[in-house]
Amino acid sequence: MKKISDYFILLIWVIVIGMTATVFALENATESVGPAISASAWSKPAWLTELSVGAKESYDNNLLGVSGDGMPKRYSWITTISPKIRISFLPLLENPHVLQVLSLSYEPDFATYFQDSEESNTAHRISSTVKGKSDNFSFTLDNSFLYVDGSSVAPTYPAPDNVRSSYANGFPRERRNQYQDRMKMAFQCDWDKFFVRPTGSLLFYNFLTDQRAISGYQNYADRYDINGGADVGRRVFTQLAIFLGYRYGHQYQEQIINSAYSSTNDYHRAIVGIEGKPFRWLTLSLLCGPDYRTYMDSAPVNDKNQVNFYGESMLTAEISEYDTITFKYKGSRWVSSTGQAPFFDSSYDLSCRHRFNNALTWDLGGRLNTGDYTVGNLTTGSAPSRRDDWMYVLTTGLTYNITANIGVNMGITANLGRNQQDGITNGNYREFDQYLTMIGIFSKF
Repeated sequence: MKKISDYFILLIWVIVIGMTATVFALENATESVGPAISASAWSKPAWLTELSVGAKESYDNNLLGVSGDGMPKRYSWITTISPKIRISFLPLLENPHVLQVLSLSYEPDFATYFQDSEESNTAHRISSTVKGKSDNFSFTLDNSFLYVDGSSVAPTYPAPDNVRSSYANGFPRERRNQYQDRMKMAFQCDWDKFFVRPTGSLLFYNFLTDQRAISGYQNYADRYDINGGADVGRRVFTQLAIFLGYRYGHQYQEQIINSAYSSTNDYHRAIVGIEGKPFRWLTLSLLCGPDYRTYMDSAPVNDKNQVNFYGESMLTAEISEYDTITFKYKGSRWVSSTGQAPFFDSSYDLSCRHRFNNALTWDLGGRLNTGDYTVGNLTTGSAPSRRDDWMYVLTTGLTYNITANIGVNMGITANLGRNQQDGITNGNYREFDQYLTMIGIFSKF
């Protein structure tokens, strides 16, 4: 992989320092000259809704998520530079009429791993949002595209580390060369208290890493999930609605080198849900239902026709002017990135934000991820179907706005991988502790 040029990093730092110096200079000019210069200095075009740059230094004590009983833990200091620009095209249109939001943002992350250059990468994030409304018809489209310019060589885990946690596998994978895309769209027609909402979504991974027939080498399988359907709902209160829905979807999993398996499948999903604001301080979205799934013949499962649970929820409680609590849950059947058994993927996420004042904010969060692979029938050899991995994630951080345009942040994240599968050999190799600490500075204009 090509290493990020030291000259380029130096150039980015010069830009950051220059922008910071400019901010201080403008503020001093504002204080000495008066408000007229302030308005002129800080005005920016209406179409430029965000312009910022951030720099952070972080330390990762376990880059590959290993237990340390076999392979030694690899660590690194990491410098990340993150400029961002967001543009709204509405001010450029004379009469937007139907359109309410038409925006595009670009946010690259330039990450340099000083003790392990193979992990250095540049992540290009492009997000777009379109929203519109005309009479009783409205629509939304959100798309997030990611291209990671990273190494095309995946890690190799020699035995017995080849039985490590599935969550550890994700750490280096997300830094490798790849494309990702996430899209959601919905159209809604309203009649009095009723509405009909056609909807669709896409989750897409295209890995550009080499595939090799080497024991312990990580071959990543391309995969995607695409579905479409509709909801029919009724408003029980002004800001609260219940609905019934249906989705037809298809999940694809690439068949990796030297493998006879692919968990590609089709599914039908019936859902019931509730969404809106039952109270002024609470916003929620809850949906769940049965998931009827049909796997192709090469899938490593005994039952090719399954009924699974699907659930998704988000609750945001603004319990005071200074405190916000958010809970998220998602549980669904998914295909693995290593091309083996499918699994039931669950995530429980609780986060709290306390704002001490306009300058200082404290974030505290906890998340539990579970990956249950026991639906599969691959129980010999490395036995990928005899796997139930959990990961506890604890995170806390502070953000302090020094001025309206400059701030600093710091935080620590603990990822604790734990094995929940009984009766396996070398179960301790599926457990790991990873700690990430960071401190950063950002400037907004």
